[in-house]
Amino acid sequence: MFGSFPSEVEPDGAVFGPHHFYLGVLLILMVCWILYADSDSDSGPWVVTGATLLSVFAFALTWPYYPIVGALGVLVLLGVATAVSVVRPFWWRTTLLARSALLLGLLVAWDDALSHALGWQTPLDLLWAEHLHPYVSDPYLPEAVRRPSGLPTDFELPFDLETLVAEQVGRALAVVPL
Repeated sequence: MFGSFPSEVEPDGAVFGPHHFYLGVLLILMVCWILYADSDSDSGPWVVTGATLLSVFAFALTWPYYPIVGALGVLVLLGVATAVSVVRPFWWRTTLLARSALLLGLLVAWDDALSHALGWQTPLDLLWAEHLHPYVSDPYLPEAVRRPSGLPTDFELPFDLETLVAEQVGRALAVVPL
């Protein structure tokens, strides 16, 4: 179960490739920005914002050159952001929607960080590997969708729906950062 640390010397061989770590970070930073803009007091989500930005630095700019320091930095900084978001009273006074969005962002970032640092099979990686990647690599269109219901049997579509969906959805999913 536990091999070398980190499990990957460079996450997926390209830190600037599409990683869902970045999606989680963007959600965290968006929540922090909105809450800071709406806040009347001087206290704000500074620790969570700072720890999240430093975790991006550790992930993207440190990990490829110093794998142990970068991976450990990502895990520690995400841990700080998570702990502060749980124990700091600022976050207790926010709405349930803001706390839920922050938690979702943290979970998505943790998912990718744990996957690359420890080599664990995480839920989002499993979703990508078993359900989305096979479709991206060989797109198909289910028979029920090939001909929309309600159309007369002699009506011809001006385009090939199967080809359109297979090409466009496949291309769209190919860039989904998971």
